[in-house]
Amino acid sequence: MSNTSIKLIKEGFLGQRMVYVPGTTNKKVQEDPRIQDLYITHIGHFPKAEGHFRERKFGCHQYILIYCKSGEGWIELEQTKHTIKENTIFVIPPFTRCTYGASKNKPWNNYWIHFTGNNAENYTPITNKVLAIPPGKNARIEDRIILFEEMLSNMEQHSNFDNVIYANICLKYFLSSIRQIENYRLSGESETQSYLSLAISFMNNNLKNRVTLEELSEACKCSKSNLNKIFAKNMHCPPMDYYIQLKMQRACRYLAHSTRKIKMIAQELGYDDPYYFSRLFSKTIGKSPSEYRHEEHGNE
Repeated sequence: MSNTSIKLIKEGFLGQRMVYVPGTTNKKVQEDPRIQDLYITHIGHFPKAEGHFRERKFGCHQYILIYCKSGEGWIELEQTKHTIKENTIFVIPPFTRCTYGASKNKPWNNYWIHFTGNNAENYTPITNKVLAIPPGKNARIEDRIILFEEMLSNMEQHSNFDNVIYANICLKYFLSSIRQIENYRLSGESETQSYLSLAISFMNNNLKNRVTLEELSEACKCSKSNLNKIFAKNMHCPPMDYYIQLKMQRACRYLAHSTRKIKMIAQELGYDDPYYFSRLFSKTIGKSPSEYRHEEHGNE
């Protein structure tokens, strides 16, 4: 590496999320015929990975998919260095010596997955090549990010095996959206998918606020009644229930990966009353925030 004033680090970025699936869970996955052909072993998101650097002298047992949503990075393997720019994907095959990291001036917003399975090769996009995901009217880039969030949020709750199953089924769709990108984009042309994508994106960007159905419908330029119908058909719940689920998934992340007090977590998610937040969390997750934190820390 060239000299730089930025400290090179493997992990520890502001706002990072990552899940390393425990061996006991992986064993169950490998024995489950529904997902043993393709499954996630590690997954994460580094929003602004300044100084990110990783060297794998002997490669990795799994495929590594790196999706640069914005910023820039680089990947070097087989003595060839590839520049990874905004909206590009790179897949590193197993057991391939590689080095990769963030750009010094524009560190990447990096979504990544390690995956494997009995049939992983047949799901995997082209390896050892920069794959462009060009923006456009029907690019569905945000839809793909929402799908990634579905995988990551569910893998964060890996103690419930149903969440693991769901996340790994989503992985097949996620990889197919890259392998068959034209078909993926054609299927996203409907007005319904556009409204749904806008609504979920708006929710994810406003987890710290208190959004009303009126505000959501205005942001999507879709009537409240139509929005209710779209969510009922596609997400099997009202839009505001889905919004609460997203908030509680974020709360799970804070409880599991930080020492923030429950009152502070409630405030960060737009709830002034911590007791109301705790009741809502218990109703949604099935256990109190303190119980959830205790169980998660006990599994570490």
